[in-house]
Order: sequence, then C-alpha cells, then structure tokens
Amino acid sequence: MGMLAFATSVVMAWALATLLASPPAADRLPAADFFPLAMHNTWTHEVRFSGGDYHYYMTETVIKDNWPLLGQQSYVVAEDYEPLTDRAPEARSTVAYFRKNGFLYRYPWLDSEGDRIWDTRLGQGLDQIMPSPFVERTRWRMDLSTRVMARGGQSSSSATAWIDPSAIQVPAGTFRNCLRVETLTISFVPDPRKKSAEFALRHTEWYARGVGLVKAISSEGTAQKSVTELLRYRIHPKEHPNHHD
Repeated sequence: MGMLAFATSVVMAWALATLLASPPAADRLPAADFFPLAMHNTWTHEVRFSGGDYHYYMTETVIKDNWPLLGQQSYVVAEDYEPLTDRAPEARSTVAYFRKNGFLYRYPWLDSEGDRIWDTRLGQGLDQIMPSPFVERTRWRMDLSTRVMARGGQSSSSATAWIDPSAIQVPAGTFRNCLRVETLTISFVPDPRKKSAEFALRHTEWYARGVGLVKAISSEGTAQKSVTELLRYRIHPKEHPNHHD
C-alpha cells in the first residue's frame, strides 16, 4: 500500500478514536460489551468529511482472533475504504484490538495482505478505546507518536466515557443507552515554515451494546470535520446472537 494511502487511512482511523462524558450515577448499567469482537464480525460505516471531497464507505472485518501483540492475544481488523468521490483515494488500514487491565486498546500501526499481517513500525503508542467492561463513568489520557510524515508527529488525548440515554438514529437503526466516548486530541505536526503546527480535534463516538460503533462526529473548533454512521453490521452468533444487515 502506498504511503499516501496509509497516511490517509491512519488519519481516518484517528478520526474514529475517543473521549467520553457522563450521566447521573443512577444511569450506570451492568458490565456490557460495547464492541463485540469475534472472527468474521463486520461493520460498514458511511464516512463524510466536510467540504464533500472525501466521502467513503468504510468496512471493518475481524480477520484474526489470536494474533500475538505486546504479550496479548489480539483481534486484527482490516479496514477497507471505498471512495465515493473522485477526490477520495482508495485506502486500506489494519489495526489490532486487545483487552487489558479493564480497557480495550487499539494498536493502529499494522498492515496486511491476505493472511499475512505485519507491524509497519510507523508509530508508537496505543489508543485506549473504552473501559472494557464498562461499569461507570471513566476518564483517561493517552499519547501517540507517528513517523508517517518525514519528521513525524505527536498527539496527546484526554477522554471520558459514560452512558448516553439519547436515541441515536443511523441507517442501521435506532440505538439507546449507548456508550458515549468524547476525546479531545492535541496534535503537534512539524511544519517546514514554522517550528511546529498545533491543532485540536474533538471526537464524539457512540457505541451500542452488542453492536459496536454506531456514530462518530469529529470537529475542529466550531467546524465539523467528519460524520460516521453505521449502515449495516453482522455479529458472529458465537459472540452475540445479534445480526442485522
């Protein structure tokens, strides 16, 4: 895969990563799986970026459920981006998820082709996606560094997670009591004309129990950058009997 396609897919993957807020204590729910991972589980989202030039269908599929990573057995997910505009390049990325110490982590630095999976070593750090299992409101911080660009870059995020009682409507259906994750990410990217360029992105994500990500919104300041909505999904019956497409 070309460097531009990989960089694009990494940025888009980051445009789907997390900070969460909180409802009253009475809204606490029993421990639940808001991101069911099992072989062949698949989700298709529509991703629209502001300006209209970048518009994708993003299909995520679990292709491996026992890949060794950092001393853990991880789930590997291939993410295929089908461009819906002439300006949007075709892209593919590969990430891995594993659970440890009460969190679901994502390792975004992989690539894959067929049955072959490898570490690109284009960055360092892990995304803490959500508390897993989720029990009550939680806050956390995380850091990433990337070598996708010539001089690399750094980002630091703070996140909060809570149960949102609102009805979240997307093409795949209406979902209530989703796990809402809100993330504020401050990124520092080298700029040849300056010492560095800094920008802040705010991401809000909603995960439905037994389904996964149903909606995500990213914004920079008051400007909305992208909207992601779930179109269809298929959850393997061994993990969860839910099936919708």
